[in-house]
Amino acid sequence: MIIMDKKDYKKVDDEKLVTMLDDNIRRSIGYFDSAISRERKKVVDYYNAALPRPAHDGNSKYVSMDVYDAVESMKAALLETFSTGYKTVRFAAQTGEDTRIAEVSTAYCDYVANRQNNLFEVMQSVIHDGLIARAGLCKVYWDEREDSYLEPIEDLTEEEFDAIVAQDNVEIEEVTQDELGLYSGDLRISQDVSQVAIEAVAPEEFVIEPQCKSLELASFLGHRTKMTISELREAGYDEKLIAKIGDHDDVEMESDPEVLSRHEEIGSDRGFNAKGYQDQVRSVTVYEIYMDVDLSGDGIAETYKIIKAGNVILEKELCTYKPFCAFVPLPIPHAFFGSNFGSKVLPIQTARTVLTRSILDHAMITNNPRYQVVKGGLTNPRELIDNRVGGIINVSRPDAISPMAQAPLNPFIFQTIQMLDEDKEDTTGVSRLSQGLNKDAISKQNSAAMVEQLATMSQQRQKIIARNFANNFLKPLYQMIYQLVVENEPDAKIVEIAGDFVEVSPAAWGQKRDVTVELHLGYGEQEAEATKYMSLHAIMSADETLSKMYTPENQHKLMTHVMEQNGIKNVKDYLTPPSELPPEQPDQNAEMAMQMQQKQIELQERQTQVAEMKAQMDAQVAQMKVQLEQMKAQQQFALQSDNQDLKEAQLEHKQMVDNAELEIARTADDVRAIASPTG
Repeated sequence: MIIMDKKDYKKVDDEKLVTMLDDNIRRSIGYFDSAISRERKKVVDYYNAALPRPAHDGNSKYVSMDVYDAVESMKAALLETFSTGYKTVRFAAQTGEDTRIAEVSTAYCDYVANRQNNLFEVMQSVIHDGLIARAGLCKVYWDEREDSYLEPIEDLTEEEFDAIVAQDNVEIEEVTQDELGLYSGDLRISQDVSQVAIEAVAPEEFVIEPQCKSLELASFLGHRTKMTISELREAGYDEKLIAKIGDHDDVEMESDPEVLSRHEEIGSDRGFNAKGYQDQVRSVTVYEIYMDVDLSGDGIAETYKIIKAGNVILEKELCTYKPFCAFVPLPIPHAFFGSNFGSKVLPIQTARTVLTRSILDHAMITNNPRYQVVKGGLTNPRELIDNRVGGIINVSRPDAISPMAQAPLNPFIFQTIQMLDEDKEDTTGVSRLSQGLNKDAISKQNSAAMVEQLATMSQQRQKIIARNFANNFLKPLYQMIYQLVVENEPDAKIVEIAGDFVEVSPAAWGQKRDVTVELHLGYGEQEAEATKYMSLHAIMSADETLSKMYTPENQHKLMTHVMEQNGIKNVKDYLTPPSELPPEQPDQNAEMAMQMQQKQIELQERQTQVAEMKAQMDAQVAQMKVQLEQMKAQQQFALQSDNQDLKEAQLEHKQMVDNAELEIARTADDVRAIASPTG
């Protein structure tokens, strides 16, 4: 092993770099004469029912469409899964405070993918290429664009005119000044409309090193396109470099067998190039190569983006990532290219075509058999050749014409075709049951739940391919969109998302964010998911303990998820967040009823107070009566006592009077006795 000193490394000039690029391009997978390119052309021919060809010109031209059916059925299932309206890709929040940014970034990346770009069309092309060409690819990059338009001005003062012209995006197109010093005319306004661009890459346009394991680990890959000299000038490349571009010995893309096979149905058997018409519209093959190379000679290889046209290097710069996403339906471990889904059905299409042609040919021969004719038995042989219905054939003897013996049709041919149908289902994973083509599935003894379960079981392979698409294509695609938006959109802007105008500030987002993919594939899985959440809503609302924890914010999130599962994108048109609800206005009827109830309560309270006061007064009156009775009794007793005292005093007085009178009487008697002369 020879270890070179770092001093032995040399810088790579453009001439040497062109040689290195051409060598890698010719050895790359995807070049026009590679084995995979020939395989893709064959699959496309089978897809278009151009193969297999009849063995003889007189045989039936029927071609079974097994490759077309398998590819289109799988493509329909995948497109239905990822384009039904609900959000399949979401950015995860990094922290509890990051929830709102995650929601906005998810909605904005959906806006970039589906509104600024046509993601459905890209997915359709990528899925189709993946199923017939082993890998479907798309390119994600920041497309720098500038749009300009004329803005008329009229009667502007010098100060107003200078203020407008001082702006960076304003140029004077045609302006005049009148005798009053007022400006009128047209100004050209330029606007930066740069955005993320997503475009599907045709299989023959993509080149990659042999035996690479993945896009990330590939040391050489690129995208070749056809561009005119005018387009190169518009792209801003140096005019001196463009002038050096001559006729290169590379294959012309218009004559690529894959391109010709794709356009064969419309009758295009050769390409068109404006060479000799005008140099401005002459097309050249331009390679955008991403290659690990040591250009400076310091011993460290770095990833460069190199633009090459012919033998000329138009641009070379260091890059941080490779702008490609790939969908490989049937991956092979430790290899970038997987198995070819369409090629698995080629033998089945060939066998079904041959068998069906034999049935048709046998029916044709049976209805129009070949005849044996006795020599000289026909008066006019043309009468037999014309074979007109009801036509007359003149013969000279009764046995002049007799049909040739025909071998019977093999009775096992229909069983063989049925076996091929089952083989195709096992090979592709696309079942007739999942397509709704099995009439025996829907019967009286088969319940809807049984049919749904069988259909779901028949879709297991479709789900695996769908998960490959979700995890290996959609997730990297959205991560690239997120990264490009963060790096190239520093200014905040207002964007209309789901019927609401939201302020988006990508510069404030994190440099990287986790992506999750929600995948539902099958009969009614979205509806089943929505029903599950509605059942949860009913349980939470009915339970008194749980309803305390089931806040309006929780209810809004749950119902939003239910509506999204049912394919309703503009959720906010029908469901307003609790934080945006206006203050509740009192209902007049409810308010009046409340006032009446309040009045009634007040009346009841007053009646209660009156009753309490009455009871209190009654108690006081009763007490006063008792006291009065007591006073009356006391007074009566005192009066009786006084009467008794009076009577006793009167009696004593009477006794005193009586005693006095008696004493007086005695005294008087004594006096009379004394005075009496007879005394």
